[in-house]
Amino acid sequence: MGRFFLFTLLAWLTGNPLLALLIVIALALPGWLAGSRVALRLSRRVRALGEAGRLRRALEINPHDAKARVDLAAILVRQGKYREARAEVEPVFARVEDLPDANYCLGLCLLRDGEYERGRALVERALELSPRFAYGEPYLRLGDFRADRREWAQAAERYRQATAIYSSSVEAWYKLGRSLGELGHTEEARAALQEALTSYRTAPWYRRPDDRPWKRRAARLRRTL
Repeated sequence: MGRFFLFTLLAWLTGNPLLALLIVIALALPGWLAGSRVALRLSRRVRALGEAGRLRRALEINPHDAKARVDLAAILVRQGKYREARAEVEPVFARVEDLPDANYCLGLCLLRDGEYERGRALVERALELSPRFAYGEPYLRLGDFRADRREWAQAAERYRQATAIYSSSVEAWYKLGRSLGELGHTEEARAALQEALTSYRTAPWYRRPDDRPWKRRAARLRRTL
């Protein structure tokens, strides 16, 4: 009702119903986009909770279903519940060690718990089993492992591999640019950071909330190089 009144008022003021309609749409669009982003995040969480609940019920019926435990662990990792994820996947790992997602989940949990070498080896094993697994995310985590140790050349190589698989990853381009900057490769670093900014501009709207922090870091770092 409020929008109809606004449309009527604008149509009377402008003398142009089409222009009035465009103004109403323009005013409503930011709220619609914000609401869509909230709805998308909420729907993801609801789906994850629903899937986790289904897997837990399946495990109550069949506690020996190793694949269900791996799937549950993957959801828990995405929720940041690394200890719970490790408790699910580690006891059954010997039965699923040929699955890339089992290696990746347990590897991330071990890295989080400070068992760096074993965790790194498992993440690398996941890539051996499936080089394009998870759109290159394992390469990002391996790059982070090297960057935390200031091993910038090895980190840059991992981030390059991530961008080769998922060329629109704002996070990967930013981290590659940072690594190259630390190595003193200024022009290459600026080019990578520009790719991060370009990838953000061309990303679909539902990706931008996740990408925005990396885009801001890329913009700040590029200004300093």
